Amino acid sequence: DYGVETALLNATIATNQRQRLQAVDKLQQTLKILKGKTIGLLGLTFKPDTDDLRDAPALDIIQELARLGAKVKAYDPIVEALPGEVPVTLTDTATALAYGCDALVLVTDWQEFKVLDYADLAGRMNHPVMIDGRNCLDPQQLEAAGFYYQGIGRPSVGQMTWPMMTIAA
Repeated sequence: DYGVETALLNATIATNQRQRLQAVDKLQQTLKILKGKTIGLLGLTFKPDTDDLRDAPALDIIQELARLGAKVKAYDPIVEALPGEVPVTLTDTATALAYGCDALVLVTDWQEFKVLDYADLAGRMNHPVMIDGRNCLDPQQLEAAGFYYQGIGRPSVGQMTWPMMTIAA
């Protein structure tokens, strides 16, 4: 309003925006190519125990994954529909979400996500990869369930036991 340059505030806003897409960066590091891959999002809301989607990081993640050619599925305990045209398929359960996914991203730290049967989810996936965007899951528990686990700002846990890329002859 006063024509004053706010470099620090602008840098903070830019950093916060980049933070929202760190999960996408982790997916690219792990899966290499996202085009044609199916990514499942656990949680859509801005925070748990609410249906508030205003400024939810999940919406930015969905748009970026779609831009990169990934198919996006999501499960949220409360959200049954998204406003406008968001390129995502909603599922009714975390189990349905995992089926056929190449990776899961925990976006909202709902309490129910801490007690899921992760071994069952891993068995339903093409590639059992978990990106924990909230660092609220136990890495060793996920590894024991068969996942390759990556948190944000944490070391990775588990082994990638599948070929990440295939080269056509």
